Amino acid sequence: MTNNHVHHYTMKSIFSLFVILAALGLMAACSKAPTPTPPELTALMERVAIEEFFYDYYAQFRPDSKHDFASFFADDGRLEVNGMVADGIEQIKSMYGMVMGGGGNKPKAEGAVPAGVSEMMLTNMKIDLQGDKAVATFLWHSIKSDLLTTEGKITEYGRERTELVKKEGRWLISNRVVLTEGGMPESLLKNYPKK
Repeated sequence: MTNNHVHHYTMKSIFSLFVILAALGLMAACSKAPTPTPPELTALMERVAIEEFFYDYYAQFRPDSKHDFASFFADDGRLEVNGMVADGIEQIKSMYGMVMGGGGNKPKAEGAVPAGVSEMMLTNMKIDLQGDKAVATFLWHSIKSDLLTTEGKITEYGRERTELVKKEGRWLISNRVVLTEGGMPESLLKNYPKK
């Protein structure tokens, strides 16, 4: 190959490289910087996260769950249920221990119809977002059938108002107030708030 041919191919390569770099520069100049997420979409995503938070929380009442209610509360969280108050994680764990403890498994006759399972249902949820804080209000219903073959019925129902705080990207309960409006055990009447 002669010097002329080498020079021609070198110039052609340099020109091609220049065209490619110019095209890349033009594409970069024409592309827009990422736009920030619209606040309405951010608010919608936070509302969905809070709804999922409550579904996960209420799933803790299922017999096959870990019953890890305390992990949903801030360290300085407060829980009030029908007038009984628990301040801080240790008191909250103790209160849930009283509610979830007890019963044990009853022996079943061979071939017996399995027991029904209690489920929690949330309705009429309203979420008021205030930055890294939120207030959620809703109605709750406990539904249970005695046996797998019997119809379910509402065994207890009420309303709830929960204040939440977002810490390290996770929503946590700072203050939860639960009030039963029907089906409450009589043993809890002594603490029930007077209207």
